[in-house]
Amino acid sequence: MDGASLYAGNAAAMWASLAPWSRPVRGTAPGVMAVDIPAQRAGRIILRWRGAAGSGQPGALVKAVGLHGRVVVEDSFGDLVFRQGRDLRAGNVTVDRMPLMLRPAGGAAPPGNDAGVVLVTDQEALVQAERVIVDGFPRPALQPYRPGRMLPPWVLTTPGWRTWLAYRDGRPAAACCTYDDGTALGVYWLAALPQHRSAGLGRAVMHAALTASPGRPAVLVATAVGVPLYSSLGFAAVAEAVWYRIQAPPDQGTNLRR
Repeated sequence: MDGASLYAGNAAAMWASLAPWSRPVRGTAPGVMAVDIPAQRAGRIILRWRGAAGSGQPGALVKAVGLHGRVVVEDSFGDLVFRQGRDLRAGNVTVDRMPLMLRPAGGAAPPGNDAGVVLVTDQEALVQAERVIVDGFPRPALQPYRPGRMLPPWVLTTPGWRTWLAYRDGRPAAACCTYDDGTALGVYWLAALPQHRSAGLGRAVMHAALTASPGRPAVLVATAVGVPLYSSLGFAAVAEAVWYRIQAPPDQGTNLRR
């Protein structure tokens, strides 16, 4: 299975695993996974395999699925076509192109160490990690910060989920989440608070996460800032992920179709 398919399958399984906090939308086309996220007043659509949505337009796909509010359409295969001024709500669409990176299973241990990194196992630490991600990533749509909108308590007990938290001088400083779907390890939302950046904490968190699942290929979508770190840990770009972020008008709520 190629890296794009591994990532898309992992992301779809990750969001679905959080039901009922997340609410998968029934009746979508084969190969298209849609989920409503009421806590964030947002939704997500993931193309799970190449050709799942033909060569359609992202806005039309959102309309067909029935999601409203802020919606991110994840296309790891380059299937969708966006035409400015012709796509649905085109004026409210931003397009992000990011490297989709893969680290093969069974490789050498990643360089670095995980000193000061803990596996989150209780609600207090989960809130600390969530706040690091929301403020450090950052996630403007989830600010001001309120617990549970990014990482619900479900992640502490849902099989496959792990949350990692690094401390610096006794304070929460960096964090990420991983999800093991039985085929690949997906890495999500690696972040460090601004005052703790350039201290090696991102590497430490990644080292802990990767060494905990040595038998799995690892996949992630990288920001430009993160590419050098991930490359040094054995990841290589294997595809270009295209994410369409569709901002709904202020009077629209979240999806009401289940």
